[in-house]
Amino acid sequence: MNERGCEFCRDRGWIVDLVTNRARRCSCYQARVRSRRRDALGIPPKYADCRLSNFRLAGDVSDQLLEARRNCDRYIEDFLERDGSLRETGLVFVGPSGRGKTHLAVAVLCELVEQYGVWGRFVDFTSLVAEIQATFQQGVELSQADLLRPLQEADVLVVDELGARRPTPFVSDTLYLLINSRYMARRPTLFTSNYYLNTGEDGADIPADRMLAGRVPASLVSRLHQMAKPISIDAVGDYRHELQAYQHR
Repeated sequence: MNERGCEFCRDRGWIVDLVTNRARRCSCYQARVRSRRRDALGIPPKYADCRLSNFRLAGDVSDQLLEARRNCDRYIEDFLERDGSLRETGLVFVGPSGRGKTHLAVAVLCELVEQYGVWGRFVDFTSLVAEIQATFQQGVELSQADLLRPLQEADVLVVDELGARRPTPFVSDTLYLLINSRYMARRPTLFTSNYYLNTGEDGADIPADRMLAGRVPASLVSRLHQMAKPISIDAVGDYRHELQAYQHR
């Protein structure tokens, strides 16, 4: 499709067969729909180009990182159930900062939009907490329900940096409402977090201050166990530093 619009349907989205007098969707229609869905994702510019195809390390790639990538590939491949419904479970990428968790989560989200035409959303946990708190301020037109509705109804949601900020008890209840509503509606959610759900790699003990239960309600952590498969990325080097070195060599 060029700048003058579609030469076949003139941007109407339909092509009429003059012989049968029947209308059919023009090929440009799906392209426009996917473009709108990409624009609606809310992915920050920093991560806009993150894809599985450009997820790499300059140095030696660990088995753990390769397994994380394979898990993402399998998740995308098996996203549709045999009856055509979306799979209910999501993923939770866990590990220290700079290991590539957000890259993988965004890459999976974008692949699902491209391959299956789903509606997706990306939200940063810290920003979401601040936005929920802002709905309490006088003069703010956006209500809590208006804020949460697009996140509750998205086919796939990415919650980045879960636990990065300790919310107030009321905000914690609101976050649980969001996650639980998605769980009950069987909508998959992907998470990234610097904090662990339980044990670390190979069952290693994790200090209490690195546990997610100390950052968000225990009920939310319990729900995560039911709705997302943990993928640890903690036995690798700093992905951001490695990638920067690769790009500037």
